Amino acid sequence: MRRFLFAVSVICAALFFCGCVDPVVVSEVLQQQQGQKIYTRYNLWYRNPEKISCLNIQDGTFLPLGSEIEPIGTRYNNFTNNSTLTFRDRSGRKYIIDFDPGYRLNSLQDFIADTFTTEPPETMLKDIPAAALKRIRAGQVIAGMNRREVLLAYGPPPAIRTPNLRNETWIYWITATETVRIVFRGDKVRNVLNINE
Repeated sequence: MRRFLFAVSVICAALFFCGCVDPVVVSEVLQQQQGQKIYTRYNLWYRNPEKISCLNIQDGTFLPLGSEIEPIGTRYNNFTNNSTLTFRDRSGRKYIIDFDPGYRLNSLQDFIADTFTTEPPETMLKDIPAAALKRIRAGQVIAGMNRREVLLAYGPPPAIRTPNLRNETWIYWITATETVRIVFRGDKVRNVLNINE
């Protein structure tokens, strides 16, 4: 009996410290219907595709918005309180996003709903003007773009620096230590400021 209790204790401790599979299922969060595909809702930036920050740090290259993806799964780490979200693109390349709720100030479910969609890109982008679409596809934000266009290019700003999307200023990371400020007047971008210079 002692050996059994010891074995159970060791297994429980291992699950606690090493993490366990998170019950979050991407298709359930998105309410994916049979036959529907899943796409990125905005450009996902990375230097290493298997170590993507949930801050969407605009450094390196990016997986374009509207990219079809296949979720592999999520994993929660009890020790760090972070989760990972793993998926593949159409070519089979694996991507892993490190989700830190302290940076996003929301749940993994909300992050998934903000990052992915079942809406096809042709529907998602159908009313975007050609000039703005060209900038979005290049991962750029310039004066004159509207809030929706900024969200398509950069994604939602991390709530740790921009707690409300109604704010007149949105702050994004361009490196692990540097940020850029998007200043709005109403719905339109007034300035894009590199506040590190």
